Amino acid sequence: MNTLKRLDTMLALVILALTFSFSAQAQEDCLYGFKIYVRDGTGKRIENAKLEASSLAEKDKLPDDVKPRLSYSGAYVMAGDEGTTVKGNFLLRVSAEGFETYERQFNFPVCEFQIFELKLRPKDSATKASFERLVNLHGKVFDEEMKPFANAKVQATFTDGRSYQTISNAYGYYEFDVPEGVANIRVTESRIPDIVFDNFKIEDINSVLNVPVCLKCKQKEPKN
Repeated sequence: MNTLKRLDTMLALVILALTFSFSAQAQEDCLYGFKIYVRDGTGKRIENAKLEASSLAEKDKLPDDVKPRLSYSGAYVMAGDEGTTVKGNFLLRVSAEGFETYERQFNFPVCEFQIFELKLRPKDSATKASFERLVNLHGKVFDEEMKPFANAKVQATFTDGRSYQTISNAYGYYEFDVPEGVANIRVTESRIPDIVFDNFKIEDINSVLNVPVCLKCKQKEPKN
C-alpha cells in the first residue's frame, strides 16, 4: 500500500514538473502589449501624432523597449516578448495638432497582444473621441493551381459605412486589422472577376478567410 502511495506521489510530481515546464515555455514565447491606430473621424490616419506613456506610481516603470514607436503599418506599438508583462498602472496620452488631447489609464495584458483604433476629437467639435478594439483578419489568396495570387485588393465594408482594405503580397498572404462584426468582403484584381463574401462574421481575435480565385474565368461583359 505504501509503495503504491509513493508511486502516486512520484507520478504527481512528474506531471507537475512537466506542466510547469510547458507553462514556462509558453511564457517565454508569448507576446504582450498594444498596437494603436490613431485616426480622425473619417478613418484617415493622423500624421505626426504623439503618444506618451507614463507610470501612475513611483514603483511602476515602463521599459525603454516597450515605449510607443511607429510601425511600418502606420500604427503605434507598445509591446514586449520577454514572457512576463510589465506590471503597474500607466497613463496613455495622445496628442496631435488640431485635435483634443486624449488620455486613458491602462495596464498591460498578460501574454496578449491587443489592437485598438483611436479616433481623436477635432478641437471645437461636439463629437467624442472613440477607443475601439480591433481584431486581425488574414488569409491567403491563391489560384486554381494553388499558386499564390499577389496584388489582390481585399476590402471589408461594414454596415455603418466604415471600410478597411489591404493588398495580398507576393506570397498571396494578406492581413489587416478591422472591428468585430459583420462585413462584406470584396476581393478585386484586374485579371479576375470580383469575389464577394456577403455578411462575413468577424468575431474572433484572429479571423481567417482564404480566397481561391479563378484566372481562367472570364470577366462579365458590361451591359449596354
